[in-house]
Parts: sequence; structure tokens; C-alpha cells
Amino acid sequence: MIGRIFTALQVEIAKAARLKFAYVGLGLVLAAMLSVLWIRPIARDGVSDYGFISYATPMALNLLGLLLIQIYCANLIASETTAGTIRTILVRPIRRWEWLIAKLLAGMVYAVALSGMVSIVCWGLVLLRGDAMGVNLGGEVIYSAREMALTYALAWGLDLLPQFAAVAFAVMIASLTRSTVSAIGGAIGLSVVMDIVKHPLGIDDYWFSTYLESPWRAFQDSCDGLPATWFPMTAYCITTSLVALVVFASIATYALSRRDLTA
Repeated sequence: MIGRIFTALQVEIAKAARLKFAYVGLGLVLAAMLSVLWIRPIARDGVSDYGFISYATPMALNLLGLLLIQIYCANLIASETTAGTIRTILVRPIRRWEWLIAKLLAGMVYAVALSGMVSIVCWGLVLLRGDAMGVNLGGEVIYSAREMALTYALAWGLDLLPQFAAVAFAVMIASLTRSTVSAIGGAIGLSVVMDIVKHPLGIDDYWFSTYLESPWRAFQDSCDGLPATWFPMTAYCITTSLVALVVFASIATYALSRRDLTA
């Protein structure tokens, strides 16, 4: 089982490496981060530039990055079920749910790649053109450079969890629709609708997208020399994202298992 899933994942990664959209997405995110330099310029002036990092990272990941992830993941299923190539794939010794897991993992790999590139570029720009010497107030070191890096790493890791839930959400929508356009439109449209109604309905604490911004607010607090508040946010982020991931993946698995792929 694991071997079949791993082989299918390798195939998905190889396909992504030949897909222009994967590189266009990375390029768009890179351009978005570079544009932040006009809003939050950085320079070697003895003042730490963590503000640039705390602004550019969530802007790139949670706006444009999330949109690209959903488009990419919705297309993972829809492109093959619409074209009929899935029938050829499933002739091989791989079950539908194993194929679906490989798709989910491929989406997660793409999310990690985007997040990793954002982090490397953000920190690279600051280290090359600005300052990252820790947070100092009145000549007193509030947070050292090492502590800020660790805080960023924690926020980065937590932010991946709701991104993974978004991957599963897009794959679920794709498994319930019949065309690529419907899959992409449904994933993006329903995400926007849920973000609009979650606060009036009082379900924002239980919807995964709420926690895309939460880790970065904690990092921003550290940038301002304030104590970072991780709890209970961390517990909610982990629990809500994992529950959403399991629920969406389960629905996608059930839908795919009941779907007539010959139609």
C-alpha cells in the first residue's frame, strides 16, 4: 500500500515538474513579495526589518498563495476525471483511495514548496539588504535573532496546517464535480463564501481558514516587542485543521469510490 502511494506521489511530482502552472505560481508569489519592498522598504540602518517579514509572508501565502494552491489542487483530480485518463491509471494495481492520497500529498508538497520559497526569499532579502539583529527597545534586547527565527519557524509550521486543510478542501470539491472549471470555481467560490459567513454564523473558531493569519499575528507581536500569544490559538489551529483535513479527505474518498468513471 505505502509503496503504491509513494510511487503515485512520485508520478504526481514528476507531472508537476512539467506543468507550467507550477512555475507560474511560484513566479507570481515571488513577484508579490518583491512588490512589498515598495510598501515596506528595508535597509542596513541598524533597525531590524522583521516588519517586512511579518507583512510579506502572510500576504504572499494567505492571499495569492492560497488561491494558487486551491487552483492547483482542484485541477489535480478534475483534469484526469474530465479527460478520462483516470481509467487508464486505475487499471494498474492501485486503489482509488490510494490514488486520492497521492493527490493530497502532491498538493501538500506544492503548499510546502510555496511556503518554503516565501520564507527563503523573505529572510534572504532581509539578511542581504536589511537587518535581523533581534528586537531591541530602548537599548534592551527583548528577543534575540535566534528567538525571532524560532518564533517564525513555529508560525510557519502552524500556518502549513490550515494550508493542508485547504488542499483537502479543493480536492474534495474536485471529487464532487465533473469539470475542471467547476472544481476550481467551486473551491474558490465556497472558500470565499465561508470566509464571509463564518463570523456572522459564529463558526470562525471552527473553520480552518481562520488560522491562516493567527500564527502570523503572534509573530507580529514578537516583532513589536510584545509577548507572543500562542495558546489557546495553537490548540485550535492544530485541532481544527486536522479535523477539517480528515473530514474533507473522507468525503473525497467516498465521492470518488461511488463515482462512475466510465461516464
